[in-house]
Amino acid sequence: MLPFAVTEQTEEKDIEKLAAIVDEAIELISSKTGLTKEEALGILEEFSIAELRSEAPLSEKGFSASKFVKALDKGVKAIAFATGLNSTEISAIFTQEKHAPAINVVHRLREKSKQNRWSLSHY
Repeated sequence: MLPFAVTEQTEEKDIEKLAAIVDEAIELISSKTGLTKEEALGILEEFSIAELRSEAPLSEKGFSASKFVKALDKGVKAIAFATGLNSTEISAIFTQEKHAPAINVVHRLREKSKQNRWSLSHY
């Protein structure tokens, strides 16, 4: 196999794995709050993680804000572990484009993760 083909195949596998992690994070929030996955993703795209942790935007949504935040923290931790990004970077990626499909978020997370690793490799 050519080196480019191997790299491309590895990238596709990484995207698939990260997509599963993001999907699990959104599913966790959804299951803990009774929201649909689309509603949970919409909230993640609308508010920063810091805002959500304050629970203020969640107070009028009709579900347990504390359960949302606990699930959010677990999901962010899993995404951070997989990407090497911090919660501020993850939040910026989710809020960057409203109403984007989850796979767009996955690709942006992957790109930011690669950028950070490339930058750090030069030190």
